[in-house]
Amino acid sequence: MLGLVIVAVTFLATLSLSWWAKVESRPEVSEPPGPPTTEGLEGYPTDVDPVQALAVARSVTKRSVLRGFVAEAVASDGTVDLSEGPGRVRYSFQSLPGEGPQPPREPGTLARRLYCGRQNVHLRKEGMVADPDIPDYPCPARPTDALPEPRCGTRDVWRHAIARGARSDRLARIEYYRARVGPAWRFELPGTPHRFSLYGDCGRRLTPPESIGAAP
Repeated sequence: MLGLVIVAVTFLATLSLSWWAKVESRPEVSEPPGPPTTEGLEGYPTDVDPVQALAVARSVTKRSVLRGFVAEAVASDGTVDLSEGPGRVRYSFQSLPGEGPQPPREPGTLARRLYCGRQNVHLRKEGMVADPDIPDYPCPARPTDALPEPRCGTRDVWRHAIARGARSDRLARIEYYRARVGPAWRFELPGTPHRFSLYGDCGRRLTPPESIGAAP
Protein backbone atom coordinates (compact mmCIF):
# COMPACT_ATOMS: atom_id res chain seq x y z
CA MET A 1 0.00 0.00 0.00
CA LEU A 2 2.80 2.39 0.86
CA GLY A 3 4.40 1.80 -2.53
CA LEU A 4 1.12 2.45 -4.34
CA VAL A 5 0.61 5.68 -2.40
CA ILE A 6 4.12 6.86 -3.31
CA VAL A 7 3.55 6.04 -6.99
CA ALA A 8 0.17 7.82 -6.97
CA VAL A 9 1.56 10.94 -5.28
CA THR A 10 4.52 11.05 -7.68
CA PHE A 11 2.18 10.67 -10.67
CA LEU A 12 -0.09 13.48 -9.47
CA ALA A 13 2.90 15.75 -8.76
CA THR A 14 4.30 15.09 -12.24
CA LEU A 15 0.91 15.73 -13.82
CA SER A 16 0.54 19.00 -11.91
CA LEU A 17 4.04 20.09 -12.89
CA SER A 18 3.31 19.28 -16.54
CA TRP A 19 0.07 21.28 -16.44
CA TRP A 20 1.83 24.23 -14.79
CA ALA A 21 4.61 24.18 -17.39
CA LYS A 22 2.04 24.08 -20.19
CA VAL A 23 0.23 27.11 -18.78
CA GLU A 24 3.46 29.03 -18.20
CA SER A 25 4.73 28.33 -21.71
CA ARG A 26 1.73 30.02 -23.29
CA PRO A 27 2.58 33.54 -24.44
CA GLU A 28 0.77 36.57 -23.13
CA VAL A 29 -1.90 37.45 -25.68
CA SER A 30 -3.44 40.74 -26.72
CA GLU A 31 -6.76 41.85 -25.32
CA PRO A 32 -9.37 43.97 -27.11
CA PRO A 33 -8.98 47.70 -26.38
CA GLY A 34 -11.16 49.06 -23.62
CA PRO A 35 -13.61 51.95 -24.02
CA PRO A 36 -12.31 55.53 -24.16
CA THR A 37 -11.40 57.01 -20.78
CA THR A 38 -11.09 60.58 -19.54
CA GLU A 39 -9.97 59.66 -16.02
CA GLY A 40 -6.78 61.48 -15.10
CA LEU A 41 -6.88 63.85 -18.08
CA GLU A 42 -6.36 67.27 -16.54
CA GLY A 43 -7.99 70.11 -18.48
CA TYR A 44 -10.11 67.76 -20.59
CA PRO A 45 -11.51 68.47 -23.13
CA THR A 46 -10.24 71.97 -23.98
CA ASP A 47 -6.80 72.30 -22.36
CA VAL A 48 -4.99 68.96 -22.25
CA ASP A 49 -1.21 68.82 -21.89
CA PRO A 50 0.14 65.96 -24.08
CA VAL A 51 3.02 65.26 -21.66
CA GLN A 52 0.74 65.13 -18.61
CA ALA A 53 -1.59 62.82 -20.53
CA LEU A 54 1.26 60.39 -21.27
CA ALA A 55 0.66 58.62 -17.95
CA VAL A 56 -2.96 57.99 -18.95
CA ALA A 57 -1.84 56.68 -22.34
CA ARG A 58 0.46 54.18 -20.59
CA SER A 59 -2.45 52.96 -18.46
CA VAL A 60 -4.45 51.73 -21.47
CA THR A 61 -1.72 49.60 -23.10
CA LYS A 62 0.38 46.62 -22.04
CA ARG A 63 3.28 47.88 -24.14
CA SER A 64 5.86 49.55 -21.90
CA VAL A 65 8.34 51.05 -24.39
CA LEU A 66 7.50 54.57 -25.57
CA ARG A 67 8.57 55.14 -29.18
CA GLY A 68 7.26 58.69 -29.44
CA PHE A 69 4.16 60.82 -29.77
CA VAL A 70 2.78 63.38 -32.21
CA ALA A 71 0.51 66.21 -31.06
CA GLU A 72 -1.57 68.11 -33.59
CA ALA A 73 -2.98 71.65 -33.18
CA VAL A 74 -0.95 72.52 -30.08
CA ALA A 75 -1.65 76.01 -28.75
CA SER A 76 1.16 78.28 -27.53
CA ASP A 77 0.41 77.36 -23.90
CA GLY A 78 1.33 73.76 -24.78
CA THR A 79 -2.19 72.34 -24.60
CA VAL A 80 -4.51 70.70 -27.10
CA ASP A 81 -8.22 71.47 -27.50
CA LEU A 82 -9.98 68.16 -28.13
CA SER A 83 -13.51 69.53 -28.15
CA GLU A 84 -13.50 70.59 -31.80
CA GLY A 85 -11.17 71.03 -34.73
CA PRO A 86 -7.95 69.11 -35.45
CA GLY A 87 -6.63 68.77 -31.89
CA ARG A 88 -5.41 65.24 -31.12
CA VAL A 89 -2.36 63.26 -29.95
CA ARG A 90 -1.04 59.85 -31.04
CA TYR A 91 1.27 57.87 -28.73
CA SER A 92 3.26 54.89 -30.05
CA PHE A 93 4.29 51.99 -27.79
CA GLN A 94 6.18 48.73 -28.23
CA SER A 95 7.69 46.07 -25.93
CA LEU A 96 11.20 44.78 -25.46
CA PRO A 97 12.01 41.81 -27.75
CA GLY A 98 9.95 38.78 -26.74
CA GLU A 99 8.05 40.65 -24.01
CA GLY A 100 4.47 41.84 -23.83
CA PRO A 101 1.61 40.25 -25.80
CA GLN A 102 2.87 37.82 -28.44
CA PRO A 103 1.27 36.02 -31.41
CA PRO A 104 -0.59 32.83 -30.39
CA ARG A 105 1.36 29.56 -30.71
CA GLU A 106 1.02 25.93 -29.71
CA PRO A 107 1.81 25.23 -26.05
CA GLY A 108 5.37 24.06 -25.54
CA THR A 109 6.61 25.50 -28.83
CA LEU A 110 9.03 28.38 -29.33
CA ALA A 111 8.26 31.55 -31.26
CA ARG A 112 9.65 31.66 -34.79
CA ARG A 113 11.24 35.03 -34.02
CA LEU A 114 11.27 37.71 -31.36
CA TYR A 115 8.43 40.17 -31.66
CA CYS A 116 8.18 43.62 -30.10
CA GLY A 117 4.53 44.22 -31.02
CA ARG A 118 3.04 47.66 -31.38
CA GLN A 119 0.06 49.60 -30.12
CA ASN A 120 -0.97 53.18 -30.81
CA VAL A 121 -2.95 55.11 -28.24
CA HIS A 122 -4.96 58.17 -29.26
CA LEU A 123 -6.06 61.21 -27.32
CA ARG A 124 -9.07 62.69 -29.05
CA LYS A 125 -12.54 64.12 -28.50
CA GLU A 126 -13.95 61.06 -26.70
CA GLY A 127 -10.88 60.66 -24.48
CA MET A 128 -7.93 58.27 -24.42
CA VAL A 129 -8.42 55.11 -26.47
CA ALA A 130 -6.09 52.42 -27.83
CA ASP A 131 -5.99 50.87 -31.29
CA PRO A 132 -6.11 47.06 -31.47
CA ASP A 133 -2.74 45.66 -30.43
CA ILE A 134 -0.45 44.25 -33.16
CA PRO A 135 1.36 41.32 -31.44
CA ASP A 136 3.29 40.14 -34.53
CA TYR A 137 4.83 43.53 -35.28
CA PRO A 138 8.59 42.98 -35.73
CA CYS A 139 11.31 44.57 -33.61
CA PRO A 140 13.28 47.47 -35.15
CA ALA A 141 16.15 46.41 -37.39
CA ARG A 142 18.43 48.42 -35.14
CA PRO A 143 17.26 48.06 -31.53
CA THR A 144 17.09 51.36 -29.68
CA ASP A 145 16.45 52.28 -26.08
CA ALA A 146 13.00 53.33 -24.99
CA LEU A 147 12.38 57.05 -25.00
CA PRO A 148 12.69 58.45 -21.47
CA GLU A 149 10.00 60.51 -19.84
CA PRO A 150 10.11 64.00 -21.40
CA ARG A 151 12.39 66.39 -19.52
CA CYS A 152 10.49 69.42 -20.78
CA GLY A 153 7.14 69.94 -22.46
CA THR A 154 5.24 71.31 -25.41
CA ARG A 155 4.95 74.72 -23.76
CA ASP A 156 8.75 74.93 -23.51
CA VAL A 157 9.06 74.00 -27.19
CA TRP A 158 6.62 76.75 -28.08
CA ARG A 159 8.72 79.29 -26.11
CA HIS A 160 11.64 78.59 -28.44
CA ALA A 161 9.39 79.13 -31.44
CA ILE A 162 8.03 82.44 -30.14
CA ALA A 163 11.57 83.63 -29.40
CA ARG A 164 12.31 83.03 -33.09
CA GLY A 165 9.32 85.01 -34.33
CA ALA A 166 6.51 82.45 -34.47
CA ARG A 167 3.04 83.88 -33.93
CA SER A 168 1.52 82.69 -30.68
CA ASP A 169 -2.02 82.66 -32.08
CA ARG A 170 -1.27 79.75 -34.43
CA LEU A 171 -1.52 75.99 -33.82
CA ALA A 172 1.57 73.81 -34.13
CA ARG A 173 2.48 70.21 -34.74
CA ILE A 174 4.90 68.97 -32.06
CA GLU A 175 6.59 65.59 -32.07
CA TYR A 176 8.56 63.82 -29.33
CA TYR A 177 10.83 61.23 -30.92
CA ARG A 178 14.27 59.62 -30.96
CA ALA A 179 16.66 61.54 -33.18
CA ARG A 180 20.13 60.45 -34.21
CA VAL A 181 21.58 62.07 -31.08
CA GLY A 182 18.88 60.93 -28.62
CA PRO A 183 15.48 62.14 -27.38
CA ALA A 184 14.29 65.16 -29.32
CA TRP A 185 11.39 67.50 -30.06
CA ARG A 186 10.30 68.63 -33.52
CA PHE A 187 8.22 71.79 -33.98
CA GLU A 188 6.31 72.67 -37.14
CA LEU A 189 4.01 75.59 -37.78
CA PRO A 190 2.07 74.67 -40.96
CA GLY A 191 2.19 77.27 -43.69
CA THR A 192 5.22 79.04 -42.22
CA PRO A 193 9.01 78.55 -42.29
CA HIS A 194 9.03 77.82 -38.57
CA ARG A 195 10.36 74.27 -38.31
CA PHE A 196 13.13 73.09 -36.01
CA SER A 197 14.21 70.33 -33.62
CA LEU A 198 15.40 70.61 -30.02
CA TYR A 199 17.29 68.17 -27.85
CA GLY A 200 15.12 66.29 -25.35
CA ASP A 201 15.74 68.76 -22.51
CA CYS A 202 14.81 71.73 -24.75
CA GLY A 203 18.29 73.12 -24.05
CA ARG A 204 19.65 73.43 -27.56
CA ARG A 205 18.60 73.42 -31.17
CA LEU A 206 19.69 70.42 -33.24
CA THR A 207 21.39 70.59 -36.59
CA PRO A 208 19.63 68.88 -39.52
CA PRO A 209 21.90 65.78 -39.37
CA GLU A 210 21.38 65.50 -35.61
CA SER A 211 17.61 65.75 -35.92
CA ILE A 212 17.11 62.83 -38.30
CA GLY A 213 14.40 60.47 -37.03
CA ALA A 214 10.63 60.33 -36.48
CA ALA A 215 8.00 58.87 -34.20
CA PRO A 216 6.78 55.54 -35.67
